[in-house]
Amino acid sequence: MTYEVTVNGATLEVVVERSEAGYRVSVDGAEAVEVDLRQPEAHVLSLVAGGFCYEAGVVERPDGWDVDIYGTTHPCTVVDPKRKALRLGGGAAEGVLSTSMPGRIVRLLVEVGQEVEAGQPLLIVEAMKMENEMKAPLAGRVEALMVGEGDAVEAGSALARIESGEGS
Repeated sequence: MTYEVTVNGATLEVVVERSEAGYRVSVDGAEAVEVDLRQPEAHVLSLVAGGFCYEAGVVERPDGWDVDIYGTTHPCTVVDPKRKALRLGGGAAEGVLSTSMPGRIVRLLVEVGQEVEAGQPLLIVEAMKMENEMKAPLAGRVEALMVGEGDAVEAGSALARIESGEGS
């Protein structure tokens, strides 16, 4: 599986595959390295990679993780391809937000008539056992919500319509 990993502001492509020893990991197209990963206790990862042993403290944040290695904290985010497809697949034609994958509406975060900023979360869709925030494609006013909490949605379903704030 390919992941988009951002560490200290630098975005990397990380490919992870299962192997007999644990995992084979390649970063930005470099030769894959065998990695043995263990979690000896909560918030601690121990791994052996390329003949070196590392222990990392891991603390989850709302937007990713803080990974502490040898006393230095590295803020990290990881986006898997399924979540990225949902995030990027949300259509924004004419201010209409849609989803590229089938799922279920978990929660509405806005109401009709509410002013929103571009990128503001509007609702949460559960797809492939993951909850995904669907964000406003542009700044403006929520003109319509085409779904309600608990609704099942198909790929391509319109979820919300935003009236542009331009010229208002």
